[in-house]
Amino acid sequence: MRSILLTWDIEEYDTPVDFGATLLPDGGLSRGVDIWRDWLALTRTWAAEGTVFCTSRIAEASPDLLRQTAARGHEVASHGCAHAPSADLRLRASRESLEKILGEPIFGFRSPRLREVDPGEVSGGGYAYDASLNPAWVPGRYNHRGQPRTPHRIGSLWEVPSSVVPIIRFPLFWASFHLLPLPLYLAACRLVLAKDNLLSLYFHPWELSDLSETELPFWLTRRTKAQRVERMRKLCHWLSRQGTFRTIADYLALGKRVTCP
Repeated sequence: MRSILLTWDIEEYDTPVDFGATLLPDGGLSRGVDIWRDWLALTRTWAAEGTVFCTSRIAEASPDLLRQTAARGHEVASHGCAHAPSADLRLRASRESLEKILGEPIFGFRSPRLREVDPGEVSGGGYAYDASLNPAWVPGRYNHRGQPRTPHRIGSLWEVPSSVVPIIRFPLFWASFHLLPLPLYLAACRLVLAKDNLLSLYFHPWELSDLSETELPFWLTRRTKAQRVERMRKLCHWLSRQGTFRTIADYLALGKRVTCP
């Protein structure tokens, strides 16, 4: 059985700052909440349940949206306390905050901007898995080409990497989705599924929002909001024919044999 792990990072809207824009006065919190609400409306009819990594700051600002997200069938996991590069992750506190709002356990963690966090700290924060690894080279950000491509254990902690194309290690994360022609992106996804029977992708709700900041790169803003939404809808529809959408927690609990490459 082929499994699709579709994941979303819900966070304060501070991405334009990475490209030179001025940080919004509230750190992008209110805009992030608006984007989250719009994403729930846009994807209402999409049968594409997945895993949502949410900062506790934005969850505490809009607990109703967090409950709506969980009610939609998505697994909720932690994205740390706040999304700012210098923010204290507060691993245990962020998990407990989400658990208090939802009244159910939180199993997973993904660090903001995929910053490196010691696996022992993640495990010590009470998590069963970490989805912070992109086993590829992203110039100016990180080089993890030597890391395993598929889910594996580090002690008691599961590490669930984002998917990359075998051998060449081309990443299939959110930026590649916007950079590549859709048929080429789908072909790369097909290669990974044929090799691993697993595809792990991650995106952000703000990718489907109005992107008006002039500092954002052209490869991201060249399509209108409507075009980006339709492109994502097509991807989800195509994925639904390639395998079964699963949350990460459900996938790891299946007891299937998951091996390192």
